[in-house]
Amino acid sequence: MAEISGDADIRHTQDITDMLRSALAAHDVVLVSLDEATCVDVSTLQVLLAAHKQAKSLGKSLAMAGPAKGRLRKLLTEKGFLDVEGEPIFAEARFWVTPLQQPRDLSA
Repeated sequence: MAEISGDADIRHTQDITDMLRSALAAHDVVLVSLDEATCVDVSTLQVLLAAHKQAKSLGKSLAMAGPAKGRLRKLLTEKGFLDVEGEPIFAEARFWVTPLQQPRDLSA
């Protein structure tokens, strides 16, 4: 789990980018939590979407630990990712609300 806490704004973009790169280098699946973030701005949204695309290009997965809520959901609505009901407005915005699909064990 990559937990982003405190201020997640443009001043911390490089730290967040480095953390996500390290997590993707070490793991095939990375879950990101912003539950402890006190401030999130559009630069963090851009970093997370770029990391998500990078993960896909590497055959890995980067997903949110849970659907966007609170300040994050408000920001995503203000910036046009989600509608007022919290639904994605375009396909790529599903990243913010769709949990990672875990493979089912078909051996049972």
